[in-house]
Amino acid sequence: MSGTGKDAPDHGPGVLLPPPLLVAGLIAFAWLLRQAVPLPVGGPLPMLANLVFLAAFGLILWAILAMTRAGTDPRPDKPDQALVERGPFRFSRNPVYLGLVLLVIGFALRWGDLWGWLAALASQQLLDRLVIAREEAYLATRFGAAYNAYRARVRRWV
Repeated sequence: MSGTGKDAPDHGPGVLLPPPLLVAGLIAFAWLLRQAVPLPVGGPLPMLANLVFLAAFGLILWAILAMTRAGTDPRPDKPDQALVERGPFRFSRNPVYLGLVLLVIGFALRWGDLWGWLAALASQQLLDRLVIAREEAYLATRFGAAYNAYRARVRRWV
């Protein structure tokens, strides 16, 4: 494990907006747009939505548990103490963010409206560019070759 330098304090990846707030804002905005200008793309699928919600929450909780067990804070604005490669991190470098996108997909399925699907796409894109890009740069600096090897083995999303 290589550090960021003995003289420079580690402030983490510099994520400015907590990802759950970003995604919640997009869900709320999509809901408001759906109320003002509905764009139905099919009927609501509440049973499938509930399964996706369950999978999303399960994935997020599993990832947070893996991070906590590894001794690192799951908040993206805090320095990482360990490179987590266990649990869902074996399959995705970003299982928490994948879970958040799945939550938005759950709303899209429950609503049966285009606004939900656009919010899912926006969530994925904004998380990828505003959060994951910062985290990846930070992790490459923080963990060096170990992170680069992990990055070569495990996909960013799935």
